[in-house]
Amino acid sequence: MTVNLYFTIQELTATNLVKAGISLRSGGVSDAPYSSLNLATHVGDDPAAVLQNRHFFSKQSSINSLKYCQQIHSDSVITADTLSSIFLDSDNQNITAQTGDALISNLPDDTIGVFTADCVPVFILDIATPAIGIVHAGWRGTIARIATKTLAKMKDCFSTLPKNCLIHIGPSIQKCCYEVSSELLGRFEEQFGRKVHNGHSLCLQTANIIQLTDVGVKFDSISTSPYCTACCIDMFYSYRAEGGQTGRMLSYIQLIK
Repeated sequence: MTVNLYFTIQELTATNLVKAGISLRSGGVSDAPYSSLNLATHVGDDPAAVLQNRHFFSKQSSINSLKYCQQIHSDSVITADTLSSIFLDSDNQNITAQTGDALISNLPDDTIGVFTADCVPVFILDIATPAIGIVHAGWRGTIARIATKTLAKMKDCFSTLPKNCLIHIGPSIQKCCYEVSSELLGRFEEQFGRKVHNGHSLCLQTANIIQLTDVGVKFDSISTSPYCTACCIDMFYSYRAEGGQTGRMLSYIQLIK
């Protein structure tokens, strides 16, 4: 029986403008604690296993090349036409990744992606231009408003308007499993209001939705995955639930010609 290595973001692919999805954790060759379809090279996994996992993923998803960045929990947004692609079905994947935590593009067949294991992947599709963005938003990126800074960069580069965008907030740790310090809760409440927390639990999804609607994204144009990565470690990697050493999923979006 064939194991599904990813699932599609139907809310975005239904437009017929993009391919978009997120990899799952099963069906690869990585050993514990990265078992089994780890697609990231920066977490300590055997590079040969990651390479084979990427081959498997590429074959099933038809995503052959990828542009990504060296994620540093920043608010830095990169225009993808400045980056080189790696080819997931090739053995030569040595590139020097630019540091940042979000990418944007308006080039057909440009696949851009971020790696996560609890942090929030934010998918952006400007249906008018069209143009795309992908964001890695942990708590640092979220409080720095990296999602709205990505929209601002898309406006500068592609004339994107928030009202024309569809947003998907992908699988990530949710408030059921994300207890943080009182100090951090206070910082989030100061920026986004009381709705972002429940007791000592923080909701990064709500904080991102608030900042996106504040700049003009329509609330009805935002969809959110029901999956908490920490609750669903059979499907997803979770940095928190797995003690800080685990693999990473790939969230990706590609404009179709």
